[in-house]
Amino acid sequence: MKVNKIYLNLLTVGMLSFMAGCAGDENIDRTEGKETDNSSALTAFSSVSPNRLMKYTPRTSMGGHQYLTGSDFYWEPGDQIYVKDDNNALQKSTMTNISATQPRARFQVPGAYTAQNSYEVYYTGASAGATSNKVSISTAQLQTAPNNAKHIGVSGDCGTATATRMGDHFEFMLDHKATYLCFLPRVTNAALGKNVFLTKIVVKSDNAIAGDYTLSMSGLSSAPTANAATEITLTTQGTTLPNGFPLSNTVTSVATNAAYMVIAPGTHTLTVDYYMKDPVTNIEGAVTKILSAKNFEANKVYDITADLTVRNYDGSRYYMWDAKKQYWEGHEWNKGGNQPILSTQLAGSYAQNNTDPRWYNESATANGIKNDATTPLFQTYPNINEMVWYASKGDPRWDGVQLWSLMSHLYKGGIWLKKKDYISGFNANTAPDGTDWRIGVTTSGQWHTSNTLPSSADASKYFYLPALGHFTNGLLYYVSSIGRYWTSSANPGSSGFAYHLYFDHINNITCGGNYRYNGYWSQPFE
Repeated sequence: MKVNKIYLNLLTVGMLSFMAGCAGDENIDRTEGKETDNSSALTAFSSVSPNRLMKYTPRTSMGGHQYLTGSDFYWEPGDQIYVKDDNNALQKSTMTNISATQPRARFQVPGAYTAQNSYEVYYTGASAGATSNKVSISTAQLQTAPNNAKHIGVSGDCGTATATRMGDHFEFMLDHKATYLCFLPRVTNAALGKNVFLTKIVVKSDNAIAGDYTLSMSGLSSAPTANAATEITLTTQGTTLPNGFPLSNTVTSVATNAAYMVIAPGTHTLTVDYYMKDPVTNIEGAVTKILSAKNFEANKVYDITADLTVRNYDGSRYYMWDAKKQYWEGHEWNKGGNQPILSTQLAGSYAQNNTDPRWYNESATANGIKNDATTPLFQTYPNINEMVWYASKGDPRWDGVQLWSLMSHLYKGGIWLKKKDYISGFNANTAPDGTDWRIGVTTSGQWHTSNTLPSSADASKYFYLPALGHFTNGLLYYVSSIGRYWTSSANPGSSGFAYHLYFDHINNITCGGNYRYNGYWSQPFE
């Protein structure tokens, strides 16, 4: 049988899809891209386009993507295609002219192509499991640089086309048969954003989005034929970006951190976990976004924006007990002062004596006489009786997952406590043991926290306290592992001690006295 060498100059046609209607901050937007004509002078299969859609080839890598405007796709070394010949056999290309990332490519394909005026063309990707009609959408995808989609071929990219004879060559438009997600995260807290990085994105679906699929001219099979999976992890790290992609953008920025994932088409409800890490504090965790159920169509790229900003604590509520001014007043880290923002930093300009308004209240009473705070701010805080109710009857639960930021860095760790309206018997005048701790009958107590988080049905009954550590002698200690919160009550009979709430990551929670010169976090409770 005579064997023809067929040269294919391939270009795909596609559409970028951006559609609204997802939950939370997540936005899915849709627009059209553009295409250019790359015909070949050789006996060839050449792509054409009747209009300007997306300028890209059937696989391979994606580049030049712009939010709401389009993308360019390119061939990569190692790409191959299959063409169904006159004997209905899928012939794999044997030679190409691909030597680097390039917008056009020629393929030599064995087989006879004289009996018909049109032929089927298949691209099944570059994954190890791909065959002439099998596409493998990977559950573990890797992107090593922002806005670089060289990995989509090995991740499950695929497509088909019908090539039509045009004189001495064939022309076709190839349709991608997978779906592509472009994640575009941002952090609106600029001080935090410069210190955190995107390490991975985990997408979970209510049905299969990965596995082995059969590719036909109509698209991928409706369900995987093997290795079905509902979760895909896209790792966003490389040798030049070992910490991950930057999150230094306060607005959507394709160039800064666009991350691409291949999934199977279909109607999916997706949950997206964005993992970010602060390499200085070594804290890593996820911000979760939930997308509404949506039909993710083949041959479309979906831009998904997300605000990953977590709750921020600016460091301005550390106080010595009942002080008129906060611990770092006039020396704030974000106003050019020398307030330490990390435990590794030297002490700054903290108060040394009672001539400084940041110094603690030195008042003392006789034993058996309560000693309450006098500043309007501290009078809004729980007294020691109330704090004991929170600690012993407020169902305290340790949370080692919830992310938050403190003075431009990322942390996690804290407790959930029931709001006082949901604590039976809550009483400001007596503790749960029936005594008034303000007068010193009892001076300390210890209980334990649970590691079980409140259910979603009960979440509104609780409030969260982060483990913000404390300042002592100007040094910052134990952020993320210990929380200390002042009460409005001082220990009677002493001018140096006051009551506070303490909790830690090993499930201890206590109420008792400590030195008033410590800088503990101070806030009203719910």
